[in-house]
Amino acid sequence: MPADRGTRSRRTPQPRPSARIAEPGSSPPDATCQWSEEDWSRFLTDRFELPIQVSFGRSRSAPVQARAFETSDGQAGWQLRLHKLFAAAPEEVRDALAKWLRAGRRARKAGPVLDEWIHAEIASLPRRAAKVSITPVGEAHDLERLALPLIVGEFANDFRPRGPHERPRITWGRRARSKSRRSLRLGSFEPESRVVRIHPVLDQKAVPAWFVTFVLKHELLHSVTPSYRDAAGRWVHHGPEFQARESAWPEYRPALRWERQNLPRLIRSARLGSELRVRPADLALPQELLVQRDGIRQHELPF
Repeated sequence: MPADRGTRSRRTPQPRPSARIAEPGSSPPDATCQWSEEDWSRFLTDRFELPIQVSFGRSRSAPVQARAFETSDGQAGWQLRLHKLFAAAPEEVRDALAKWLRAGRRARKAGPVLDEWIHAEIASLPRRAAKVSITPVGEAHDLERLALPLIVGEFANDFRPRGPHERPRITWGRRARSKSRRSLRLGSFEPESRVVRIHPVLDQKAVPAWFVTFVLKHELLHSVTPSYRDAAGRWVHHGPEFQARESAWPEYRPALRWERQNLPRLIRSARLGSELRVRPADLALPQELLVQRDGIRQHELPF
């Protein structure tokens, strides 16, 4: 999630106060022990030659957060919040963090070192038993009813008992107005809680069930094809296996076409909280999804 103006996080670099980094050399007496907030503050203040206040937190989604501030005498500085795991960070990670704070994305060597360590440490933490509100039944579409044929069909060999993966829970997302005018995230999969969320803007009579099923199917596919890092250290969310499976679905191209034609309406509906006008042409089943059976053209999707 992008940081507020004047802040930056490890996920979303932001502008920072200009500073010159001093040469390494100012560290707590024992560099192998647990570092306190004061140790980190002293280390970074010495490296940057400006006041840096460090505190520990527990955010797993943004383990490094920084906000510019001004001291009483007008000097620019940072308030830095690190995940408590940084108390045991090795020397190379401490140096990588300092270099990344200074150069951002231009720190080509420091960035991957920091990313790899954060990812490994966060992954080693026990899964949090977060309370998640699950609401699959909507006003126009029932996600469980749409998902069940997919679970026993397309994903029968992916989910237990026949497959290796735990079936994710499925819910409509929180109903709140969007602020975006140009984009809209129609669905998401959270690996830690194994929850699939579908944007509530799709829970309307003007959105056909076959398209909602496609978005749901896309997110279920994420739950069985995890993201990974490539040789360059970049995250890959839609790898070759993901793309091969998704592109083979009969509804793949019709769904992309429907999304392209209706996305501006969906964005406006999500932003204003207004209901889409039902247009028969938008609800018509694409020709690609019709099959001939006993002289009657029927759709081949499981709903």
